[in-house]
Amino acid sequence: MEGWIVQVLKQAWWAPLAAVLVLAQLGVAAAFLFGEGTSNLLDAESTAAGVSLSLVGACALALGLRSRLQARQLGNALIVLGAALAAIWFWIIFMTPVAIVVIVGVLISQMRSAAPAAETP
Repeated sequence: MEGWIVQVLKQAWWAPLAAVLVLAQLGVAAAFLFGEGTSNLLDAESTAAGVSLSLVGACALALGLRSRLQARQLGNALIVLGAALAAIWFWIIFMTPVAIVVIVGVLISQMRSAAPAAETP
């Protein structure tokens, strides 16, 4: 099990940052569930929306990191989706800048991998 985790985290310079976003989004979901860090009690709809967005973002990032090893474009799309969902929590100061760095890193790596293929006659 440890072998594939190391392989996932070593696939790109931004992959460890994406893993940090997975953990942060799981923390946001837990905060919504347990009401920590909120000044008042949220209604059920807000709690459900917050938990859902956090968990979908964390799952998209985790699945994207894992599937990127076999299906690069699908993995990249899932990582961008998960990072975009992480960026919406702008009041958690580090999540938005880290999400932007991950998105830019994915886009740069996608363009670099597509460029040699385009030059091949």
